[in-house]
Amino acid sequence: MKNLTRTLLALSCALALSACNKQETPAEVQSDVNEAQVEAQADVTEAASDAIGTAAEGSQDIADASGDRSDVNDAATGAMEDNAAARYDVEIAKADGELKVAKEKCDALASNMQDACDKTADAAYETAKAAAVTQRDAKEASADSMKK
Repeated sequence: MKNLTRTLLALSCALALSACNKQETPAEVQSDVNEAQVEAQADVTEAASDAIGTAAEGSQDIADASGDRSDVNDAATGAMEDNAAARYDVEIAKADGELKVAKEKCDALASNMQDACDKTADAAYETAKAAAVTQRDAKEASADSMKK
């Protein structure tokens, strides 16, 4: 009985794992890729719209700052920091979308190639995220240097 339970458990695990990496039909892949592209574009558009709003708010804050040079400088540095964060959000939305699309495309490959494809997609995502962080941090550092 104990051996039968172990055998059934092992068989269940094997079936579950094989189902995770099944190759989809070209039509399924294309449908999933199209859906991922639409979702990604919507997310990027939303982040870009938010970034435009952030830039407009920053411009308004600068315009509303009193004639005191310190107030204007504070508003300008705040706007730069906010814009850097908003731009970061746009870049991350792009990277997220590209990752989703790439992973959907990986499903078109044979199961023995999907893992390598997923790892390549993950690496590209991590590179894009690191670039977005670097860009954001550089802009924030620039804003910080204006405070001094």
